Formats: sequence, structure tokens, C-alpha cells
Amino acid sequence: MWKEFLYSLINFLILFGALFFLTRKMIAKMFRSRQEKIGQDLQDADDARKEAERLTEDIAEANAQGERDRTAILSDAKVRAEESSAAAEIERQGEVQALKLAAEQSEEQLRADMEERVRRETVRRVAEAAGETLREDRFAEARQGLTDSFIEQIKELVAAMPSDILNMNELKKLDISISSAEPLSDEEMKKLTQILCETFISCHNEVDKDLIGGVRMRVGDTVYDGTLSHSLDRLTQDVERNTLQSDSETQSIAEGIREKLKKPATDIDVFQTGEVISVSDGICRVSGLADVMAGEMLEFPGDLKGMVMDLDSEDVGVVLLGNFESVQEGMSVRRTGRIIEVPVGEAMIGRVVDSLGRPVDGRGPIAATEHRAIESPAPNVLNRQPVSVPLQTGIKAIDALIPIGRGQRELIIGDRQTGKTAIAIDTILNQKGKNVLCIYVAIGQKESTVASVVETLRSRGAMDYTTVVCAHASEPAPMLYIAPYAGAAIGEHFMYQGKDVLIIYDDLSKQAVAYREISLLLQRPPGREAYPGDVFYLHSRLLERAARLSDELGGGSMTALPIIETQAGDISAYIPTNVISITDGQIFLETDLFHSGVRPAVNVGLSVSRVGGAAQLGAMKQVAGRLRMDLAQYRELASFAQFGSDLDKSTRATLERGAHMTELLKQPQYQPMDAADQVVAIFAAAEGYTDSLPLEAVARFEEGLVEEVHRKMPALADAIYTGKKLPAETLTELRGVIEAFKETF
Repeated sequence: MWKEFLYSLINFLILFGALFFLTRKMIAKMFRSRQEKIGQDLQDADDARKEAERLTEDIAEANAQGERDRTAILSDAKVRAEESSAAAEIERQGEVQALKLAAEQSEEQLRADMEERVRRETVRRVAEAAGETLREDRFAEARQGLTDSFIEQIKELVAAMPSDILNMNELKKLDISISSAEPLSDEEMKKLTQILCETFISCHNEVDKDLIGGVRMRVGDTVYDGTLSHSLDRLTQDVERNTLQSDSETQSIAEGIREKLKKPATDIDVFQTGEVISVSDGICRVSGLADVMAGEMLEFPGDLKGMVMDLDSEDVGVVLLGNFESVQEGMSVRRTGRIIEVPVGEAMIGRVVDSLGRPVDGRGPIAATEHRAIESPAPNVLNRQPVSVPLQTGIKAIDALIPIGRGQRELIIGDRQTGKTAIAIDTILNQKGKNVLCIYVAIGQKESTVASVVETLRSRGAMDYTTVVCAHASEPAPMLYIAPYAGAAIGEHFMYQGKDVLIIYDDLSKQAVAYREISLLLQRPPGREAYPGDVFYLHSRLLERAARLSDELGGGSMTALPIIETQAGDISAYIPTNVISITDGQIFLETDLFHSGVRPAVNVGLSVSRVGGAAQLGAMKQVAGRLRMDLAQYRELASFAQFGSDLDKSTRATLERGAHMTELLKQPQYQPMDAADQVVAIFAAAEGYTDSLPLEAVARFEEGLVEEVHRKMPALADAIYTGKKLPAETLTELRGVIEAFKETF
């Protein structure tokens, strides 16, 4: 039995041992896996702890950086606030100073107006007192002497005017009225009858106590006046003119009249008068004045001037140049015998005047000694010479592509707000130091706009050689109509002295509108767009006065830059086509280019200069020869490239070159560029040195390159201004300078 027990024990031990060995390996493997997992968990926990520490450090660093940024922002904001406050204070001080200056100018103007009114009133009162004195009996002998002097002088003066001869042929007689302060004696009437009745049939005498002394005789429309009252009137006007000049040598009013009366003038004043029969809208009809000339200046009471525009058989049409509210029917009008004229000469330089040459800048009267008719014949062909001397505008797009010569007429045309006036002003600014006198004619613009232009010219020193003629939008249409002719007359005076003149007409569209208004009021038949048929002659006779005179006449020149405003870019309208056909080319400014940032917004395809190429600098013509073609190809390709993206290499190169050339031709306002600098910049772009640059870096590259060339090639500017092409060695040297600069750019 014990054997079975032993046998069972041995089997149990064997089975336990086998199970032990099997379970030990499984337990060891399980514990090893568990240990590895616990170790991995511990490692992950340690890594998480380290990551948390790093995050904590990053958060602390971010907090510190945020605090530093907040401190910097607050400090910067404080500095900017202080700067802004300082700028605001400076601006406020500037506004206060401007307001103070305006108030002082207003006060000075009001004081001057008051003094002028007081002077005029004083002169009138003194003249009235003098008239009453001259009526006294103690002056009876002097009054009789005037009558005798009149009868003696009338023999040489009396003559029949053309209108008098016509009346005598038709009516077989001509009435003559003789007015005198006292009845003429039979002997005196007999003398006059012997003088007059050989030619004139009817003659009678009227007594007019207001004449004070002397005789006034009227033959048709002609007046022969030798009366004291008329002499006193002329004396009054003369004293008024003298005292208003504020000359230190001018005597007092009373003393001036006293000196005049010591030796009264006995000369007979011969003039013709007419009578206003109707007036409306700045146009009046005047009867009489049968011998008046077209364009003649008439004098109305109150220092108002008029210009004869219509000559009819019964009356004449007159446009009134100024405030016409005082003109009434029955008012007397006097001929001056002169075509309307303006003062000219050196005294006009630096002044701002109206269409009649009267100062409007508040700087007192103009001491001009010469006058010139606003309209005069243009120089004929034999008195001209070809355009061969350049007139630099300082604008790269114009001097390179649409060059202008002295004596040329180049039209600036485009819609409103496209930079037409900016081109004109830049051209004036560029004439500084070039011995070119400038005239800027502002037609129909706001007074504030003209004041801004004048201030721009004055602040940049251009008023030292510029005259501004302005006819504001608030002025009557006749003032707008004659303003360009007045500017041309001022310029012609200098041209015939052998000087070079630049004249800007800004703009002739408004002059044409003013002329249309006058013509319609004068009941002239309207034509296309309601303009009269002679509107072409309006501008042709103005622009033909621009010329370069022959050497025999001094070689002076007058270059005209008329401005025309278009509607929606329509250059085929009536006035634009008229002026285009008169001028020697046009600079067309495109609205789309202007709004896309291309300024000046010159449309290369529609702009042309017909004679300026003959006057272009040789170096400019040399470097800009293909510029127009490259830009035209670029504009054409750019319009097609926007519809596709797969372009060949040559097309992409053309587009890149055109884009860089367009960027190069951009130019800020009021910054004209010297011609030599233009040649350098255009040469660099034409040679491809700017093709690899970003577009925004082209302007900086140009500025730096010009300075570099000035330093390393100081003689280049003189070589460019000789008018000849640059030699090959100079171009090679210039390429070397450009390449060296580009490497360091």
C-alpha cells in the first residue's frame, strides 16, 4: 500500500515540478512585461514632467516678452502721441498764422478801398467847388478867352467824317449844334458860320450854363469840346489817377487842382459819342458811333470799358468788360479811337492781372509805360524760322516721346482731373534759370484754384519770371473771351524784343463756351453744337501768333501750350478737332491710365509732336529712339495677355521691358527733371539694366544712378546739352558706371 502512496507522491511531485516550470516562465514573462510597462509609464511620466517644465518656462518667457512688448507699445504710443500733439500744435499755429495773415490782408484791402473812396469823393467835391468858383464874374474874361480860342482853333480841326459825308449825300444837310455857357454874339456866330457853312448847312446855338465857359460843337457823332466843364472833368480824372498811385511825389488833391487852374488848358478835345439804346446780359446796343472800328474800346461812365463786336447800319453791338449793373438806356458812350489794349513790359513780370491788364494781386498799380493791342497779326512765313531749339518740360514722358521746340504749339488734351494743369505748371517750374519768360492764362477757373497755382509758383521761385492773367469763372463772358488774347499780347512784346516766351492757355474750351455765349446774345446764327461759324478763327488767330521769329527780327520765340478739356475722352468733338488741326501736335492724357497710377497719364498712341523732333537733343533722340515703339507694343500685348497665361519667352520679355519702362516714366508732380538726368535714366532702362529689378525698386534705382553718374561722369551733362549724339566711348563708360552701380544696389 505504501508503494501506491509512494507512486502517487512521485507523480504529484513530477506534475508539480512540470507545472512549476511552466508557470514560472509565464509568471516571469508576465512580470517582465508588467515591469517594462511600468518602466515605460515612468519614462513617459518623466518626459511629461520635463515637457511641462519646458512649457512652464515658455509661458514665463512669453509673459515676459508680452510685458516687454506692452511696455514698448505704450512707450511708442506715448512718443507718437507727443509727436502728434506737436504736429497738431504746429498745424494749429500754421492755421492761426494763415488766418492772421488773411485778416491783415483783408484789413489792408478794406483800408485801401476806403482810402480810394475817400479820395474819389474828395476829388469830386473839390471839382464841384472849383466849378462854382469859375462861374463867378471875376472869371468872365477868362471864359470869353476860351470862346475866342475855340473859334480860332476850330478852323484847323473841323472835318467831315465818313458818316457825315453819307448823311450829307442822303439828306443834303448835316445838323450842327453849338453849346456855350453864355449866348454867342452875332460877330462870333458869323465867324463860325463862315467856317462851317461852306460844308455844313444847318447850324444853331444853344445856351448851357453847366458848361461854365467855352464852346462845345457837335457835328454828327463828333464832338469838339473846349469848355471849362469838360476840362474840369478831365482834370478830375487825371488827379484821381495820380493820387491813386501812392507816389511820394504826388501832390495833394487841392494843390494839384490849384496848379492846374493857374494855367487852364485851352486845347479842344475831339471825340465821338453814342447813346445806349438797350442793355442786357453784358451786351448793349449803342446808336451813333457810325465811324467806330471793330474791336475798339469804348468808355462808359464809372470807369467801365466796352468792346465793339458788331457793326450794323443803325447801331453797334458792344460787350461790357466788367460790372454792367450801372449801365442804363440813354447813357452816353465815348469812343477812344484805340483797339482794346493791355499794358506790357518788364513791369508785368511777377504780377497777377485781369483780362485788361489791371492788377488783382493787391500789390498796387503796375508802372507800365507801353501798351499793346490784344489782337495783332501773326508773323508771316518770311518772318519765321523753323523750330530747332528745344524747350524742356522736365517731364520724361514728354521730353523723350513728344518733344517740344521753342515756337511750337503743342496741345494738352484730356478729360477733367487727368493732370493737364499739372503738366503746364511743371513746365513753367522747369524754365527756372533757362531765360524763358512764362505767361499762365487761367480762363474760367475758380479764384481759389488760381490762388493755389500762384502760391505754388511763388513758393518755388517761378513768379520771378512768370505773369499770370486770370479771368475767373464769376466774371462776365467777355472777360473770359479776351483773356487769352491779352496774354498773347503780353508775350508778343517780349518775343519781338528777342526773348523766349512760354504761354499756357488753361483752358481754351471755356473760352469757346464764353464766345458762344456772346455770339448767341449778339444774335449771331448758331452752327454745330451751337457754336458760331467763326469759332475756328477764334482759336486760329490766337495760336498762329506763336512762332520763332527770324534772326532779322531778333530771333525771339513764343511757345504756346493750349489746354482743351474733352468729355469722356472724345477727341472727335467740335472744339478738340478744331484745335488739333491748328496745333503742331497733342499730348493726350487718358483717364484710365491716370486712375491706374500712371502719372503723367500720357497716351503714347494718341500723342504726337509734329515738329518737336527737329528740336530734340541729339542724346535724347539717340537713347529714346525705340522707346515709343516698345511702349506701344507693351500696351498692345498687355491688353491681350490678360486673357491668357501661356506666353512665349519673347512676349514675356516685351511685357517685362514695357512694365519697367512705364514705371520709369512715372514722375511726381512739381518735380521736373533735368534733361541730362533723363537721358541717363532712359538709357539705363533701354539697355535692360532695370529689367531684373522689382517694379517698386525702379524709382530708387533711378535716383541713385543719377547721383552716381553725377559723381563719376561730371562732364556728361555738358556733352548731352551740346545737341549732338554721344560718342561710343562715352556710352561705353556710361555702361560701366551703370553696371558697377547695379552690382552694389
